[in-house]
Order: sequence, then structure tokens, then C-alpha cells
Amino acid sequence: MPRDGTKLALGCGMTVRITVAQPTLLRRIVVEGRLSADAVQDLEQAVGDHPQDVVLDLANLRSADGAGVAALRRLRAEGVAMQRTGLHLAWRIDEEPWNGEVGKSR
Repeated sequence: MPRDGTKLALGCGMTVRITVAQPTLLRRIVVEGRLSADAVQDLEQAVGDHPQDVVLDLANLRSADGAGVAALRRLRAEGVAMQRTGLHLAWRIDEEPWNGEVGKSR
């Protein structure tokens, strides 16, 4: 994928737009729409091999399925910065994944 540009992933009625721009040393990636499992690989390719040099702008990310949230958690753990994350999405990214056990604290 080119370092600058837009990629649109379509599948199962879900649409996400991933736009990459590198105006400074940090690469800014704008993610818009719905991030589903179908688009996770595209997002990971856009981030590339240097996640510490990437800022994700999530202001227009409307929703993310389980795979999308897991990818955002993984990318953040690898050093990707996230900006303009909505409150609900930020809560979902920060929340510990449920391990399936009832009655145990996370």
C-alpha cells in the first residue's frame, strides 16, 4: 500500500475508509466508518513496521466489531498513538477482554 493515499474496504455491507498521510515525521492514518474483521489487515498494512511513528485519527470511526477493537488494542500496545477517539470506542479499547468466567473480576 502506498504511504499516502486512501484505501476503501467493502464487504458484507460494511465500509471503512483508511487514509494515510505523512506531512511530518509521524504518519497520520484517518479511519472512518465501520472497522470490521474484513478491514483489519488493511489497517495493519497501513500502520506498517513502525507503529511508534503512527497516529490513528478515529474521530469518524463509527463502530468496530470485536476483531476491529482487538486490532486497535494490539496496535496501541505496539506503540500506535490514537487521537480523537469517541468516548464509547475509547472505553471499548481500554476495557479488558472478557475471559468467559463468571464471577471473577477482570
